[in-house]
Amino acid sequence: MISPSLFALLVFAASLQVQGQRISQRKCAEFKEETKLLSTGIALTLDPDPIVFESFNCTKSVDLIVGGEDAKAGEFPHQVLLGWKVDRNGTLVNDFKCGGSLISERFVLTAAHCLKYGSPQIVRLGELDLTIESDEEFDVGIEYIRRHPEHRFKSSYHDIALVKLNQTIPFSHFVRPACLWDTIAMNVTAVIATGFGNTEFEGEKMSDTLRKVQLDLLSRSECEKQYLGTRNFDAGVQDSQLCIGSEREGRDACQGDSGGPVQVITEPKGCTYHVLGVTSTGAACGIGRSPSIYTRVASYIEWIEKEVWG
Repeated sequence: MISPSLFALLVFAASLQVQGQRISQRKCAEFKEETKLLSTGIALTLDPDPIVFESFNCTKSVDLIVGGEDAKAGEFPHQVLLGWKVDRNGTLVNDFKCGGSLISERFVLTAAHCLKYGSPQIVRLGELDLTIESDEEFDVGIEYIRRHPEHRFKSSYHDIALVKLNQTIPFSHFVRPACLWDTIAMNVTAVIATGFGNTEFEGEKMSDTLRKVQLDLLSRSECEKQYLGTRNFDAGVQDSQLCIGSEREGRDACQGDSGGPVQVITEPKGCTYHVLGVTSTGAACGIGRSPSIYTRVASYIEWIEKEVWG
């Protein structure tokens, strides 16, 4: 047991760390606390003080194989699916066309272009394998959807949206928010894309299982070569977009969902991901480096904070 005085000291220390931070950073600190497990021990010395041990209640990621691999249960607890109700032989079923990221108790981050299908009816959380029913996944209704005010369906700019759920989500090992990358500066060179392979490419079969693949942050010029002059990029690739692909053939973002996250873990001992980008526009799957465009979350952090936390 942790003594009241020791607990108060830990709370005070935590409060000092978050003073002066923006709201998304403070919320991130709260989400990280949800994953921590504290225990105490006694050192073998005269008149010893209790020692606090810290561990994490989460599934740790392992090195990714070339071409990607299946995710583990609880490894990406912020990953969600957006579902549209469709009639199949007289039965209404969920058609999962896009992905997203849980970023708070009530909000999901996704791509605005997903709404060209109309408004989704449900959000599925905790899903790992679409062919197996388990106690971990569940569906939640939607209160409203907020597309970025500058987004237009005819272009690939400002491709970001927020989905407000119709109930507060209880956090668990399998369902928990991600943090938001809030600065333009990038001190990483590789990211992880996750999803069920639900893209806009004709003939691509959606995976039944959540997949993960490591990709590289590429220079903007790499994507300029691919997209400059195309209809959706009349102003070229913007600073509010990320160019991500692979330095090696056989890896690409086709395993990610439209609207789904690209993410990194910033603390080696932790397990809370920071979402850097939202899957926006992809090139042809499996062809060379096949760079794709992702909406840069940091460019919209103020809009997100205002909508989510007011």
